Amino acid sequence: MLINNIIRILKSYKLHLFVIMLFEITNIIKGFKGNKYHFSKNNSMSDDIPCPYYFLFKINNIIKNYKVKTFLDLGSGSGRIIDYFNKKLARKKFIGIEFYRSQFDYCKSIFNKSKNIKIYNKDFTKINLSKYKSDCIFLNNPFRKESNFLKFFSNNRIKLFNEKLVVLVNYDKKILKLIKNIKIISIYYINKNKGFIIIRVLKNKK
Repeated sequence: MLINNIIRILKSYKLHLFVIMLFEITNIIKGFKGNKYHFSKNNSMSDDIPCPYYFLFKINNIIKNYKVKTFLDLGSGSGRIIDYFNKKLARKKFIGIEFYRSQFDYCKSIFNKSKNIKIYNKDFTKINLSKYKSDCIFLNNPFRKESNFLKFFSNNRIKLFNEKLVVLVNYDKKILKLIKNIKIISIYYINKNKGFIIIRVLKNKK
C-alpha cells in the first residue's frame, strides 16, 4: 500500500520528476526536516504529503519580497514548510495547526527548542482561527474535496483571509475562477493540479 501510494505520487509529476527528486535529495542532505508522509483514511482530509522542495524554493523567491511577520500553516504535517521558511525568512513567527497526532508529535519534537514556532494539534476546520494572527497563510491542499476548501474559505474569508497573502499548493488551478475578489501574485503549474497559486485576498466590498 505504501509503495503504491509513493509510485502514484511520483507518477503525478511526470516530466518534472527529475528536478523534483533533485531538490528533494539536495535539501534532505542539507538537513532540512519534515519529510514524513501520512496517508489518510479520513473522508474529508487528504493524504499528508509534504510540499515539494522545488515548489518551496520558487514560493520563497516570491514571498521574501513581502512584509511577512507571522506565517500560518494550516495542515502543517511533519513541519517541512515551517522548517524550510524558518531557515529562509529571518526573524519570523510561525504557527502550525495539524490534525494527525503522529505528525503533530513529530513536528513538536523537531521544533521544541524554537521559541518562534508554535504547533497545535487541532482540526483547523472546526476552531476559531481568528485568534491566530498572521500575514501569510499556507495550505498544501489538506482537503479531500475542493468543494470543502471553497466552503472553508467562504466561511473564514472575513475573519481570516481578508487582506492576507495566501499560498495554495496542489489545488486544481481552475479554483481561481471560483474565488472572488483576489489579486493574483503568482501561478506556477506543471500539470492541472500540481503546482501553486499565490494570491492576495482583497477586502470584501459591501
